[in-house]
Amino acid sequence: MQPSERRLPNLDSRTSSTEIAHLYRGEMNRLTVWRQRLDVTSNWAIVLATGLATFTLGHADVPHYTLLLGLALFSFSLLIEGRRYRHVHHSKWRVYLLEFGFFAEHLQPTESGNAIPNWRRLLAADLRRTHFLISVFTAVRVRLRRNYLLLLLFLTAVWVIKLIIHPARPQSFADFFSRLAIGGLIPPWFVAASSIGFVITAVVLALTCPSQEHIEDWSTHYRRVAARARD
Repeated sequence: MQPSERRLPNLDSRTSSTEIAHLYRGEMNRLTVWRQRLDVTSNWAIVLATGLATFTLGHADVPHYTLLLGLALFSFSLLIEGRRYRHVHHSKWRVYLLEFGFFAEHLQPTESGNAIPNWRRLLAADLRRTHFLISVFTAVRVRLRRNYLLLLLFLTAVWVIKLIIHPARPQSFADFFSRLAIGGLIPPWFVAASSIGFVITAVVLALTCPSQEHIEDWSTHYRRVAARARD
């Protein structure tokens, strides 16, 4: 045993166990709060999609670009949700270290004496200096794949239907294409190109992103963080 390891406090004492229990309770509360914030953002996005679809399809005089503004609001909501998911992901990582490193060993010790070596040092280093395990970009892609891609495709379909049925069915493709224009400011070709590019980019980012289950594979994170700590 190295000298640095001998200085670690004994967690079998009543005082240390109580402190760990309070730390675990605090992390669970943090996880619950961030999870609630995450759900609030998703719920508002669903309400926004439903409201925009009902409002635009229910009134012929509502311009089609109202749905494009809705897509912009979706983008802001997705960015906010991505930042919140980083905190959820990080709290789950801390809870994982406590559950598998401390509680699991107390319930049924492993043959090696510790299922997760150095979990105490990793947790202490993270408490002293918080280090998120995923980037904001990855978090946004995870939430896009999880919830927002279907909502985005739903609003896109509503937008196309709006262009077809209001004010009347187009007589030709040229008539349909001309409806893409936004007043006299933005030509139809620009609206078409930007919309198609936006949807394709969102689909590619979502489909090429690992699933949330893979992102929350804590054994993989542990090996990577432990290797970084050794370096």
